[in-house]
Amino acid sequence: MRLILSIMALWGLMGVSHAQSATAALENCLLPREMQEAVASKGVVAPASAVITARRQVPNADVLRASLCRSNDDLVYVIMALQKNGRIVQVTIDGPSGRVKSVH
Repeated sequence: MRLILSIMALWGLMGVSHAQSATAALENCLLPREMQEAVASKGVVAPASAVITARRQVPNADVLRASLCRSNDDLVYVIMALQKNGRIVQVTIDGPSGRVKSVH
């Protein structure tokens, strides 16, 4: 139920064009097994590390989703967080380094 409310908030508060760009960011995501393989090969930081980094960028927010996705030739974590005011924030973390690339 919370996910449904979050999606509705995403569309309502961020506008359709921004919601479409957030959805587009999640289109090229790895399957869970592929993510495990990328972490095991030490090609990317662990998902928990990426989530911790995102939480530092968006304090007091609930992480809704953390996905490892392809962006051009890079692997990035796309982390969606729900702030207390209902705003959805997308944090993009560079997979190999674990550094923040963007916050929208």
